Amino acid sequence: MAELKPGVIGTISGKIDNVVASSWRAIKYLRGLAKTSKKDPSQLQIIQRAAFALTYNFLAQLEDEVNLGFGNMDTSRATAFNLAMGENVKAVGGTYPDLVLNFPSVVLSKGRLIRSKNAKLVSTAPAIINVTWADLKKVKSQSLSDKVTLVAYDPADDLAVSSSGEAVRGDYKFEFEVPESFSGHDVHVYLFFTRQDDKKNSLSDYCGTVTVF
Repeated sequence: MAELKPGVIGTISGKIDNVVASSWRAIKYLRGLAKTSKKDPSQLQIIQRAAFALTYNFLAQLEDEVNLGFGNMDTSRATAFNLAMGENVKAVGGTYPDLVLNFPSVVLSKGRLIRSKNAKLVSTAPAIINVTWADLKKVKSQSLSDKVTLVAYDPADDLAVSSSGEAVRGDYKFEFEVPESFSGHDVHVYLFFTRQDDKKNSLSDYCGTVTVF
C-alpha cells in the first residue's frame, strides 16, 4: 500500500485497473486489489491470529471504556479501539494453543493525568467490591473532580463490567456493584481517571484481584 501526498495531480479516488485509490481518516492511499491466497497460513500467522482474537474478545466487552481511555491519543491513523488492540495484544502470553492474557499487563487507558496510588480491594458483602485509592494531598496538579472508571473482569464467566463517572478522584472510595455470578470468583479490577471534559486520561492501573463475597 502506498500513501498519497498532496501534489500536482490533486486528489484521486476510485479504481484504475488493479489499483484502488482511497482514503481513511487522515490517510490517502493506493493499494492493489487483494489476491486470494492458496497457501496455508504459517505457524506464526496462526499464533498471531489467535493472539489477536483473544485480545479482541476481551476488549470487545469494553469498547466504550477503551474508546474513552484511548480517545485522547493520536487517532488520525487508527481508531481508539485499534490503538487499544495494538497495545494489549502485547499482553498475550503462554504457548500456542494455550494462549492467555497477562491481566496485570492489560492497559485500558493512556494519558498524562496523575494515576491512582495504593488502590485496594475488599469484598465483604454479596456482589460488592469496595475500592479505595490514596489521597495525594501534596500533589497540586491533580484534580479532585476527575472522573473514575472502574472495570471488573471475571475470567470464570468471561464477563467484564464497568462503572464510569459514578465516582470522582476526591471520593477516594467506591462501592462497585458487580453481577451476583461473580460471587466466589477471583476478579481482576482496573482503575483510571478522566478529566471532566474527557480531554485527558490517566494511565490505567491494575488494582489486582479480589475474591467476591
